[in-house]
Amino acid sequence: MKVKSIIIAVLALVFGGAVLYRIVGAATAAQHKGTAYARSAVSVNLQVMKPEHFTETLPVIGSVEANEVIVLKSEVSGKITGIHFSEGTVVTKGTLLIKVYDDDLQAQLLKARANLKLAEEVEARQRQLLDKEAISRQEYDVAYANLQSAQADIALLESQISKTEITAPFDGKIGFRKVSPGEYITPGTDIASLVSDNPAKIQFSVPEKYAGVVGKNSVIRYSLEGMFNERTATVYAVEPTIDVSTRTLQMKVLTPNDDHALTPGAFVRINVQINAGKNVLMIPSDAILSESTGQKIYIYRAGKVEPVVVKTGTRTNDRVEILSGLHPGDSLITTGLMQITPRSIIIPAKIVE
Repeated sequence: MKVKSIIIAVLALVFGGAVLYRIVGAATAAQHKGTAYARSAVSVNLQVMKPEHFTETLPVIGSVEANEVIVLKSEVSGKITGIHFSEGTVVTKGTLLIKVYDDDLQAQLLKARANLKLAEEVEARQRQLLDKEAISRQEYDVAYANLQSAQADIALLESQISKTEITAPFDGKIGFRKVSPGEYITPGTDIASLVSDNPAKIQFSVPEKYAGVVGKNSVIRYSLEGMFNERTATVYAVEPTIDVSTRTLQMKVLTPNDDHALTPGAFVRINVQINAGKNVLMIPSDAILSESTGQKIYIYRAGKVEPVVVKTGTRTNDRVEILSGLHPGDSLITTGLMQITPRSIIIPAKIVE
């Protein structure tokens, strides 16, 4: 009887141990399965694709030019007797800037005027005598020719004297002077620069493939870094030939510059409008993976990750146009791209409509 009790106790202990082992094993397996699931799941952000209006622009760099710019020079040789401008000031058209010695010419002009007066008197007397037929026509013609010669001498001297006065040919700002009072100058001597910057010109180039798209009357937007927001201007001139060294086509715009913010020689950032705008699918450039076979993206469809090969178009600073492979309503995966595979389990953390 005692032996029977011991056997029953042993059997009960063995059975209980087996049941406990199965329970613990099942719990451990479940725990491992949950851990594996947690490790394979990736948290990502999704963007639901929808068409948007996009105007394609071409970013280029332009250079500011003055509307008018010259280097003042003298037409005659001589000593400077007067400088009538201050450096860096604005002058108006016709303002006297430089005076060159002309005393000798002024003396010749006085003599020529005296000769002219005498020639006028002689011509008048000869005309009266001719009317009375007291002299021949030939004698009168000599007096008249002398009168015309005296008039021509005065015109010549007045022209020479005018060249000793250098005036501003247009309104503008005058630069640093390169001469001093009393200096002897010649026709090749630089005196100062004169610049008119309102309106201002902006010159830029576009690749030759856009020659048929951008041209006269095309609208651009430009900005000067740190100075003002974007402004608009219209192309008014296009170079008739393509630059063979750069394969670009040069263009110019004319723009108001009342605040003189555009300084000749400065560079500006330009956005040239390529088309009037279209509805396209644009995605973040970070959402594209480049491979040897092409470019691909990941979309989330029916609870699964699906790789899709795409064809790209226009690029901006941070976005890319998708020409094929993506459709409106698709859920694009925009984060966690390096951690996911087609078999990955994903957890949408953020959905952008």
